[in-house]
Amino acid sequence: MELSVNLIPLGLDSAILTLCCVSVFRERPKTKDILLFPVLWILCLVPRINFTVFGEGIAASFPIHGFEIVPANGIVGLLFLIFAVLLLDSVFFSGKSSSDIFCGTMAVFSMYLFVKCLCVGLLAVCGASGGLLLIGSSIAAFCFVLLLACTPVSAQIRRLIGGGDVIAWLVSANVAVFLMAALSVLSFDVERFRSYLWLVAVLFLLVLLLDSAMLFLYQRRTQERKRIQMIEQYVPIVEELISQVRARQHEFNNRILAIEAAVTTADTLEEAQEAVAVLTHSIAISPNDRELLSCDSKMIAGMLFGKIKQAGMDEIHIQLQLHGLFLKTVTPETEWIEAIGILLDNAIEASPTGSVIDVSSKKSGDYLELLVSNPAPAMSNTEFMALFRKGVTSKSSQEGHGFGLYNLLRMTERWNGKILTRNELKQGENYVVFGVLLP
Repeated sequence: MELSVNLIPLGLDSAILTLCCVSVFRERPKTKDILLFPVLWILCLVPRINFTVFGEGIAASFPIHGFEIVPANGIVGLLFLIFAVLLLDSVFFSGKSSSDIFCGTMAVFSMYLFVKCLCVGLLAVCGASGGLLLIGSSIAAFCFVLLLACTPVSAQIRRLIGGGDVIAWLVSANVAVFLMAALSVLSFDVERFRSYLWLVAVLFLLVLLLDSAMLFLYQRRTQERKRIQMIEQYVPIVEELISQVRARQHEFNNRILAIEAAVTTADTLEEAQEAVAVLTHSIAISPNDRELLSCDSKMIAGMLFGKIKQAGMDEIHIQLQLHGLFLKTVTPETEWIEAIGILLDNAIEASPTGSVIDVSSKKSGDYLELLVSNPAPAMSNTEFMALFRKGVTSKSSQEGHGFGLYNLLRMTERWNGKILTRNELKQGENYVVFGVLLP
């Protein structure tokens, strides 16, 4: 019985850490990740072993007191566990950068310590103690972490870590550092932890409030930085479009004067109509220029104008029908530009010379629908879904491709939007349609 009281919590702690590592570092678990469990079980076992020397022999024991919260009863044992897991993560997730490994490991222990402290605190308040507290808190923590791994929380953590910003490192580390400091001050004693639970909870809420403020400012600064970069990139292109229209204004004025003169000097109505038809030929502004000038976002108009010129070099025509207001949506302008860029780049690369690509936007309830269609063979739903997987591409060259639609899917999930795909028949030719529906 005493052996099971020691081994079961160790196994559960190892399983919790395994879940935390996989959910933080992997979007989809791999088969080899199961090997994390036995290695972590050994790492959790080391701080628990207590060697006693008597006579000429040495006996090993596994005490319970002091190990109810984490598999260590002192700051030295906990630091050993953290550095050991950091080394283990660098081996198992070798594709990540060293900064991502460090940031991710601190996020793992932030999640692990938070869940364990929460479950131990709740059970201790309910009167649990001894083996019941040790095993019960571990089971509750395992279920809680499993639930977190199945929610968007883990995806948000991965996105934050992937940003590589110093703020992300601080946020991922300060929760773990605070809880380690609190446990160290309370000597890892569950009775003292229960006595000062209210103080730990208040201080922890202050830490979370600080984290929330830092994250808000970080995300706002990131969006502003992206916006400034896009303004510098696309607004000059819009100014080029406006300059072209202004340059033609003189021609329009001269034509109008000529039309007035032709109407005045014409002897018959038919003669006046013929003169006006000749003078008005080819002076109308193109439909695309009209759509771009009416677009409420200068940056989006600039990006579309640039894509139209890029496609024109490949003898591909882009046809615009913009009936929605991008600046009236919840989704930031920068996200719309990223979505349009991904969809248009894919359509241009997939279209043969002489093709016509249709780009349309319209209001759909509280959402804005953006669609990009290009001529291509019909695709099944399975084929459409496969293209949104990471690293999957229909292009002959695999290197550097297969991430655009995957990033688009992640973006729509982030803003609670939808991906739209279908086949359409236009003038006897099949078009594949890719789009997004964003709030």
